Amino acid sequence: MGFIIFGTKESTIGMDEFLIRCPACDKHSWADVMVISKYFHIYYIPIFPYAKEVNIICQECGLKRYNMPFEERLFSDFREVKRRFKHPWYTYFFAGFVLFVVLIKLLFSAIG
Repeated sequence: MGFIIFGTKESTIGMDEFLIRCPACDKHSWADVMVISKYFHIYYIPIFPYAKEVNIICQECGLKRYNMPFEERLFSDFREVKRRFKHPWYTYFFAGFVLFVVLIKLLFSAIG
């Protein structure tokens, strides 16, 4: 029997500067933000994404926070940030492949 290589991986979605509410200085200030997508994989083939995290460096007080959950309470314009930083398309590869196979089977069962 062989062994299965599986686990989680991270992929940087993007980086930008945003107005946030800093947890340290408790002010709305500009910060450098890096958004990271986390996903499951089997044999290094992405199965599906399960979380987003952010790394933040506050420009006001210099606070550095890593691996924070991607939540609305951090950003004053969360909808815009969420729209700009979506999970990469390839993290849905396996789910798309399975859906494709199921649709093909249904199509051929309807024809034959």
